[in-house]
Amino acid sequence: MASSFSSSIRHRRPPLVEHEVPPEGKGNEEEETRDWAELPLDALLAVLGRFDVVDILVGAGHVCRPWRRAAREEPELWRNIHIRRHAKLAAADQIEAAMGAAVRRSAGRCEAFRADDVAGDQYSFFLFLAEAAPQLKSLRLFFTSCYKISKRGLNVAIKKLPMLEELELSLNTSSATGSGFCSFAETCAAAAGACPLLKRLRLNKHQFHWGSDFGDSEAMEIAKMRGLQSLQLFGNSLGNAGLTAILDGCVSLESLDIRHCFNVEMDGEMGARRARLQTLRLPDDSMDDYEVSFGSPVMDPGSPEEERQYWSPGDPDNIFSSWYFR
Repeated sequence: MASSFSSSIRHRRPPLVEHEVPPEGKGNEEEETRDWAELPLDALLAVLGRFDVVDILVGAGHVCRPWRRAAREEPELWRNIHIRRHAKLAAADQIEAAMGAAVRRSAGRCEAFRADDVAGDQYSFFLFLAEAAPQLKSLRLFFTSCYKISKRGLNVAIKKLPMLEELELSLNTSSATGSGFCSFAETCAAAAGACPLLKRLRLNKHQFHWGSDFGDSEAMEIAKMRGLQSLQLFGNSLGNAGLTAILDGCVSLESLDIRHCFNVEMDGEMGARRARLQTLRLPDDSMDDYEVSFGSPVMDPGSPEEERQYWSPGDPDNIFSSWYFR
């Protein structure tokens, strides 16, 4: 893969010598020095392990030859990869290059991969990930928009990751094109069929929208994940039919989070089905511990739900006000 972001790396080597305070009774003429380039490998890996993955790629891995060798040739350093937002990864191709470089250095030992700023299709990267990380157990992707997500590569990759135990697909955007009109039903179907060890699933939209009809189609595929133990569906448009299918099909389910899923009505029948859950977060529950950015719900105009006042069509900050009610 191209590594265009590497051209911006500064190759200026910082000083690696640290002066130590001389022992009591000895003068400066016996001052000792520590050469950070000569650290034992286990100590060096412990130091590099404290760096952000992107900082290793664009900075720490270029300090000196021993550091560069460790950063490039020690797969243990890349067993858990987290690509965070970074000032030196401004463009989509730079993000893709960083993701590819990190996975390549894991030499097939990557067990957890998370990317906080996935943009566009990334078709080739997902295919590469499936081939280069066959031991992957956790895959967490935060998409900047669903506008250009074809999901083709993602679906193919998931079918090749039978060891997957955790899957997260979250829309982290404030644009109208990525506000919930994105179905991951086929992706859920791929995971249900190919990932028998899957225990944790998060499928989060940026905001609830009353007009979206994808929720129950996704729910019917999730219901096939019989080993699922923890499920989070934020801002999903599923209704009681979809939730009933999940509760009946996911027989191992212990934790359920359906915050901002306002099409669900917790009636008596639903209450009986949820009794076996150890943890339950309902549509109106607090968002204080929610980690992903989200938008205000878009409720059905004219319904009693409008009294919640999450949203009003005349609000200039409402992302739908400029086009939905023209």
